[in-house]
Amino acid sequence: MNWAKTSAYAVGFNSVYLNLAGREGKGIVDPGDGAKLLKAKIIDTLLSLRDPKSGAAPIKRVYRREELFSGPCAAAAPDLVIGFAPGYRTSWQTAIGGAPPKILEDNLKRWSGDHITDADSVPGIFLCNRTVPALTPAVKDIAPTVLDCFGLARPAEMEGKSLFDPV
Repeated sequence: MNWAKTSAYAVGFNSVYLNLAGREGKGIVDPGDGAKLLKAKIIDTLLSLRDPKSGAAPIKRVYRREELFSGPCAAAAPDLVIGFAPGYRTSWQTAIGGAPPKILEDNLKRWSGDHITDADSVPGIFLCNRTVPALTPAVKDIAPTVLDCFGLARPAEMEGKSLFDPV
């Protein structure tokens, strides 16, 4: 994919920001139908990528902002978030703002994880020294739980609930 030919202005670790008119200083993409169509095109292109060595799909899923973010700060979130298949990630160059010539390249550096693998591929483990009545704890419950433990009020827009709330 030639990113210069799309209207994406930033591609990072696993995020894509569109060059939206009205949001960006030199935005050219209509934030309505134009953005919707461009997102669909980028998603289709990313999901069609294949590893030339194995034929495997390096990208498991691409999320639209509205699928992941809500609340007063959602507008600052990326337009698209890429969920990589296990064993795949963006290049080290993209992590520091670069745009390498190859979309896929071997990762020859040691790394322990950078949170870009699709969440469905990485089930979490929750360890706690207290009884947790919640049957299905989720990441969105961690912040409300911490606030609860310190006796602090939760902002109204915060999703999730304390893991210690009765079921």
